[in-house]
Amino acid sequence: MKILQEVEKHVKIDAEIEKFFYEECNTYTFEKGKLISEQNHYNRNIYFVEKGMLRTFYYENGKDITSNFYSEGKVTANIDTLFKNEPSKNNIEAIEKSVITVCNYNKLEELCSVSLTAANFSRYILGNLMLQMSSRIISLQHMSAKEKYIHLLEENPNIILRAPLGMIASYLGISQETLSRIRSEL
Repeated sequence: MKILQEVEKHVKIDAEIEKFFYEECNTYTFEKGKLISEQNHYNRNIYFVEKGMLRTFYYENGKDITSNFYSEGKVTANIDTLFKNEPSKNNIEAIEKSVITVCNYNKLEELCSVSLTAANFSRYILGNLMLQMSSRIISLQHMSAKEKYIHLLEENPNIILRAPLGMIASYLGISQETLSRIRSEL
């Protein structure tokens, strides 16, 4: 499992956590366009992108608004459901054929109560989700559209080849025309 290799870069893996991954986590292939998690539903799963790309998005005034992209090695989850037990405000969609390892957060929490390694893994996941959110907030509040685009390219260098321009423009909060203009300036 690629997730074990990625986690091992940040957390010491012991037999107990390895057993957890093989017994409690499942790896699935999702086709392009497949909704993995739906807005207004409860979903307490954590998703690790082994291969492919996911996006989170929501609907506002009938428009599809992309809130983030997740490529290989990234983790995502519906944090509103995980921590507030509320229906998710976001959808999670595979924007290309994707191999995703899915872990139920409740099962991980059970293991955390008896395993320091699992607690460290959980802390790694939560820290990762918080850093992603913090980065997104900073970009929305303090960056121009051009700076947000450059930041996105730094985070996901091949995003232009993998995500439709409409989704990228939505993520940046600009029109496709403005995105085309920014791209031609670089």
